Amino acid sequence: MHWQTRARLTKWILGAVTIGFLAYQWLPILTLSVLSFSGPDGGTTFPMNSVSLHWYRELLFASALSDFKPPIGRSLALALACSVTTAVLALAAVQAMRARFRGYNIFFYLILLGIMAPGLLVGFGVAIVARIMDWQLSLWTSAYLVHVAWTLPFGFLTLLAVFNRFDRKLEEAALTLGANRWTAFRRVTFPLVLPGIIGAALFGFTLSYDEFARSLFTTGINLTLPLSVLAQFDRQLTPTLYAIGTATTFFSLLAVGCSAMLILLVRRLTRGSVR
Repeated sequence: MHWQTRARLTKWILGAVTIGFLAYQWLPILTLSVLSFSGPDGGTTFPMNSVSLHWYRELLFASALSDFKPPIGRSLALALACSVTTAVLALAAVQAMRARFRGYNIFFYLILLGIMAPGLLVGFGVAIVARIMDWQLSLWTSAYLVHVAWTLPFGFLTLLAVFNRFDRKLEEAALTLGANRWTAFRRVTFPLVLPGIIGAALFGFTLSYDEFARSLFTTGINLTLPLSVLAQFDRQLTPTLYAIGTATTFFSLLAVGCSAMLILLVRRLTRGSVR
C-alpha cells in the first residue's frame, strides 16, 4: 500500500474514532435534553406525548419537597469558591515548582495525593476525624477543604503542562530591561499562562459542582445538588432531573465560551499595553 494511501486511511480511521467517541459522550446528554422538553404527562422515557417547558417551570416553582434551587445555589457557591482557590493555589504551587527547591519531588507527590485517594474513603475519614475532634461538619469547612484537595491536583497538572511550554527567556528579557519580578510576572508571564489558569479554574468548578463521593459525608445538613438528586431516587422520578442536567450543560458551555472570550480580550489588552 502506498504511503499516501496509508496516511489518508489513517486520517479517516482516526476521524471516525473521534466522531464515535464524541457521539458516545454527547448522545446521552442530547437524549436527556430532548426528554426535558416533554409535556406534563410525559415520563422519563420516550414517547414524549407533547413538547413544552413544563419541567423547567417545575424547576423554578417547585414545592419545598422537590425544590432543587437551594442545592443548586449551594453547589454553585461551593464550586465557585473551589474554582478560585484551585486557580490561585495551583498557580502558586507551579511557580514554587519552577524554583526546584529541596524536596520538590515530595511536594509534587503530596499534591497528587488528592487524586490517588478514593473519594468515599476521604470523605468518610474526614467525617470520623470530625466526630472524634468534635468538629461540626459543614459546607464551608469540611466539604470545602475536601473539594479543594480533590480539584487542586487537576489544576496543578494543567498549569504544569502550560509552564513546561513556557520560554523562560521572555521573563529574563523583561528582567534585563529593568522590570522587577512582579512586573515581569504581571506583564509577561500571567498573560501567556492565562489559558492554563482559566483551565485550572474550570477544572475546579466542574469537579466540585458534580462531586458526590467526597460530599456524601462532609456537607453536614446542607445537601449539594448531587446529593439532592440521589435523594430524589427514593421518590418518583420526573423529567425535572433532565431539566437540571440540560440547564447545567448549557451554562457550562456558556462558561467555556465566556472564558475563551476573556482570554482573547486579555491578550489583546496586554498586547496593546506592551506596544
